Amino acid sequence: MSNSTDKLSPASRAMIVGAIIGGTASAARQWKGHQAHTIETNEMVSNVVKDSLKAGLAGGAATYVADKMAGRPLLSMLTVLSTGAVGMYMMDQYAGKNNDEQ
Repeated sequence: MSNSTDKLSPASRAMIVGAIIGGTASAARQWKGHQAHTIETNEMVSNVVKDSLKAGLAGGAATYVADKMAGRPLLSMLTVLSTGAVGMYMMDQYAGKNNDEQ
């Protein structure tokens, strides 16, 4: 027997939706460059995967933190916005640091 359920937590759902939306937006943004042959296919796919992960993690983290603030609507909204913004900022800083090292 298993004690697990088939239900996903709100944070997991937000992570999945964020990854899908982030990946789609990234692919749409880079598609013109790929058609103009200014970006290689491998580089485009790599960028889309990275952007999907960033958006998914930021969305999941923001939803998780907001879920812990349930019952306080204004605080929950501010938490979602700030957690998402901080998450994206930190991931962009980390990506920039790794690019500088290479």
